[in-house]
Amino acid sequence: MNAACVMQGCVYGLLMTITCHWLYSCLYREKLRAKYGLPAEPCCDCCVHFCCDACALCQEHAELKARGFNPSKGWIGPPNAPPPMPPTMFR
Repeated sequence: MNAACVMQGCVYGLLMTITCHWLYSCLYREKLRAKYGLPAEPCCDCCVHFCCDACALCQEHAELKARGFNPSKGWIGPPNAPPPMPPTMFR
């Protein structure tokens, strides 16, 4: 397991103890949206994670899987360009 992955999991877990884990998730969603040119729909990233963090995480997982990544395995290998996909987070 990657040390960076463990560290991020610990940070997320600590933020969960004070009910602020959605802030950390929000930042990741913003990076994901910027990387793939996804629109901020249906509302801003922080609002989506604050209202339903579990739904937002599932949506991001599905988006990465649709782009050819397996998020459950983490990042293994050199950085490479993902396959071209239309800019949407909806299925």
